[in-house]
Amino acid sequence: MTTQASVRDKAVGDGPQTVVTIVDMLDDLGAGRDVVSFGKIIDTLGARGFGPLLFGLAVLLVLPIGMIPGVGGAIGVVMAVIGVQMLRGRGRVWLPRFIRRRCLSAQRLKHASDLLRPRMEWLRRHTHQRLTPLAEGGLSLRVIAALLILAGLGMAIFGAIPILPPLMGASVLFFALGLTTRDGAAVVLGYLLVLLPVAAILAL
Repeated sequence: MTTQASVRDKAVGDGPQTVVTIVDMLDDLGAGRDVVSFGKIIDTLGARGFGPLLFGLAVLLVLPIGMIPGVGGAIGVVMAVIGVQMLRGRGRVWLPRFIRRRCLSAQRLKHASDLLRPRMEWLRRHTHQRLTPLAEGGLSLRVIAALLILAGLGMAIFGAIPILPPLMGASVLFFALGLTTRDGAAVVLGYLLVLLPVAAILAL
């Protein structure tokens, strides 16, 4: 019971305002830097919990930045690790040093945050705490964790396929949105969207 509670507390965010806060954090990360390491992004967003961290990573996947060679695969590894940590009840994301050292252009990160801000404001106004067992229940969190592992491994293996990062990112984005805002309706959309990358891989 304690393990399940710790997983829930670490995975679930504080509510709809968190999505705007995540964009502010991405914007701050790029300020005054030429590049931003994955380690810095993960440490900063991960301090808010797995939900906000996943949300920030999924946002990068659905934008053009996710199709930069190597970025999709690195994010996939992080997603798989988060899934494992959620299943094990761990509160901290451990990553190999070579992943933590990978860097993104701070200018691209700044551009992404500028692009996202009005969309996140819209999401803040339209997400609500509903169907909460899907967003914070132990069974749903375990299913999401397992799907994150599969999606992450899929990204690590097939991430060079141009269409795959945004397809994977879309389902993870809604899982993360649901966890971050405690909106079970977003989690339902995540479950539905997870079929798209599976269909793309099977069609290869």
